[in-house]
Amino acid sequence: MESKQTFGQYIRDRRRALGLTQREFAETLYVTESAVSKWERGLSYPDITLLLDICAALDVTEHELLTASVDTQKRSAERLAEKYQRLTRGFCIFMCLIFVGVLVGCGIACAVNSSLWILPIGAAAVMTAGSLTVLPFLLARRPAWEPYKWAAALGSMVCGVEALVLFCCARAGSMHWYPTVSMWILTGSALVLLPVILPAIPLPAALARRRASLYAAVLLALLLLTMFAMSWEPLHGVFRPAWFAVAASAVCFGLGFAACPIFLRQLPLPEPFCRCKTSLFLGIQTVLLLLLLAACCRYAGGTAWAMCPIVLASVVFGLSTAFLPLPLRQLPLPEPLRRHRALTYFAAVTALLFAMLAVIAHVTGNDGQWFFALAVPLALLGLVLPWGLMGIIRYLPVNGWFRASLCCVWTGLWSWLYPWFVDKIMLLNGWAAGTPYRLLLPVDFSRWQDPRTVGWNCFLLALLALGALAAGLAAAGVLRGRRPAAR
Repeated sequence: MESKQTFGQYIRDRRRALGLTQREFAETLYVTESAVSKWERGLSYPDITLLLDICAALDVTEHELLTASVDTQKRSAERLAEKYQRLTRGFCIFMCLIFVGVLVGCGIACAVNSSLWILPIGAAAVMTAGSLTVLPFLLARRPAWEPYKWAAALGSMVCGVEALVLFCCARAGSMHWYPTVSMWILTGSALVLLPVILPAIPLPAALARRRASLYAAVLLALLLLTMFAMSWEPLHGVFRPAWFAVAASAVCFGLGFAACPIFLRQLPLPEPFCRCKTSLFLGIQTVLLLLLLAACCRYAGGTAWAMCPIVLASVVFGLSTAFLPLPLRQLPLPEPLRRHRALTYFAAVTALLFAMLAVIAHVTGNDGQWFFALAVPLALLGLVLPWGLMGIIRYLPVNGWFRASLCCVWTGLWSWLYPWFVDKIMLLNGWAAGTPYRLLLPVDFSRWQDPRTVGWNCFLLALLALGALAAGLAAAGVLRGRRPAAR
């Protein structure tokens, strides 16, 4: 607090500025006139309990009274706030007058043209415009509504647009188009406006922590409703379930790439599933893809629908071949399977391969003889290479150099013998090859210009290269085995 003389002079100046005598001022504070005189002459300070009453009587703040000076910054801010209030109030009054004028004009047009649709269309347009111009300022004048002003304004604007479209469709006699147009407007508005509205509205604690999931769920629901509205043929009023199935499954599959990670991250999952969210994502998207393919085949009908099992089985086999190692790594498997994940993967893929071949045989109408006499032997012959490589790499008890050497040997032997076995299997089923494969390759390194020998020459050179690589890797393994162990 400043000196007594400065403090007393400040009280005296403020009292005189307000036109109060010492007696009137003293009566306001319920003190004696002599006490006020002592304050103004700098002989004493008022009691601390009187500070708030003095501030109210002199129309000053506590800071101004204690410092005995005018708080120019706060006074300036108050003046600017008051000026802003006057401007916004004048703007709202001006816009309301314009809107009233528009409505009056629409009413006059209705009377002149004998058309009742002009007034509701004008009212909907006024509601849309007023939602973004006047409504935020009106809501900001009430402290309880101020945090939600933009959410309410944007919601009111969407309602105004929906009403405008409704009245326009009714005026044009095209109400059968309104559900589709209305849902597209609502979906587009939600896509853009929900990120602004959701943080501004009060939500339960469980939803407030998962606004992104709520946004994705609302958007997905609106898109599905939009597809449902589009499934009705407007002119004939016929529902197309096959088209809706394709559209809905396509929406779920496409939006799943963005929404599924959000759901899996924010939703409360059981503890075992929390450790395998990537596997859950792959499983959900696989199911959605299968539903989409089935819906497309059903919509196409005819041959496409008949071939649907083959398509689904092929997709399951292909996706399992590519992505099955990840679920096997993340899922809580029993101990025997966990220690032999590679064997489990190969067994599962092999089973899916034979299941796919069985589905092909059944759908195409081939009898069991084709499946067991041709498809199964050829599939087993092709699986010999990956199964052998897996056994060498995973279970052979030798060092890595010998494993690499044996992999080269196994690949070379399989590449050399595979065509011969294929010829024998085809010959047993009545498919005779024009040029039978011989184990003694018909190579001739003196005839590189002849197309009939250049392929065999390259094939033999590749086998020899694999053999040389195998020998080099085996030699490296021998040298590694002889190296003394480091102390």
